[in-house]
Amino acid sequence: MLWRCPRCRGKLAEVADGARCGSCDSVYDSVGGILDLRLPGMTWIDYDADKADARRLLAETAGFTIEELVRRVFSSRRDWNQVRVELRTRQVTAAPQRLRKDIRGWLKSCTCDGGIFLDLGCGPGMLLAAAAAEGRKGVGIDVSMVWLVVARRLILQWGGDPDLVAANAESLPLMDGSVAGVVSLDVIEHVADPAAYLSEINRVTVPGGAIALSTPNRYSLAAEPHVSVWGVGWLPYSLQKKYVKWRSGAEYEFTRLLSVRQVGRLLQRHTSFHYKIQVPPVPEEEIAHFLTYRALLAKLYNRLALLSGMRGLLRTIGPFFRIVGIKA
Repeated sequence: MLWRCPRCRGKLAEVADGARCGSCDSVYDSVGGILDLRLPGMTWIDYDADKADARRLLAETAGFTIEELVRRVFSSRRDWNQVRVELRTRQVTAAPQRLRKDIRGWLKSCTCDGGIFLDLGCGPGMLLAAAAAEGRKGVGIDVSMVWLVVARRLILQWGGDPDLVAANAESLPLMDGSVAGVVSLDVIEHVADPAAYLSEINRVTVPGGAIALSTPNRYSLAAEPHVSVWGVGWLPYSLQKKYVKWRSGAEYEFTRLLSVRQVGRLLQRHTSFHYKIQVPPVPEEEIAHFLTYRALLAKLYNRLALLSGMRGLLRTIGPFFRIVGIKA
């Protein structure tokens, strides 16, 4: 078993409905064959409610298509209208095909043959499904058991062999140097402790292994992508929740956007990766769903991103950025 005890990194042995650590005797249960290796701590999710929802999802959706399953999860969100549910359902189910290009492109060094890569914060398993279609082996960790239930079905549909656990990004249930690469997309802004998150990525990656991260930019001139409110990142962290509540009525919990400079400092202090920060284009597949004015701005941004003289500015105020690196 690749997975280890998140408390002591001891070996896990399968027991009825879960696993037991042979070193510290900790016992972990499972849902649908997916181990729950989450530890108590600050997180956006209620573990007990999430586990109950996952078990209910398994019981009530046995004959569902993957599209029906994803729609069921999104429809359970009280503040979402049907238009938003349908849009996000289409995005998730179509993503594996789109992500195959990324597997062959900027994610190639992380997902190449010769080792297992970790998708940290894998959500509904879109990247792992794409990797399976490309003949690459990945394993997935997410804090949400509900999304892991969806991920298992999606990966199977794309011909993969799902290897998933529920765990915290700040306490990975893996041995040192156990994966050849780590991909973690749009995750760092949601973890309780970004320094611990990066330290754990550094620990589990083999020397010479690769990382690929992405995150929205704190100082972007675009609206904050999670709540569609302008100017959030330009405020001190202590004021952001109140500002978002005032402007939109939405809660702004467990989201803390970082700037290029902040991420660079964290990488230097807590990892041994030689890294580069990239300004990626807005995917054409996403632009196709934008309103006219927003689509025009995205196309202008993509043109500017091709100009070497603009990349420094776009790293500072662009909507998002990527980090790619190799561990020394």
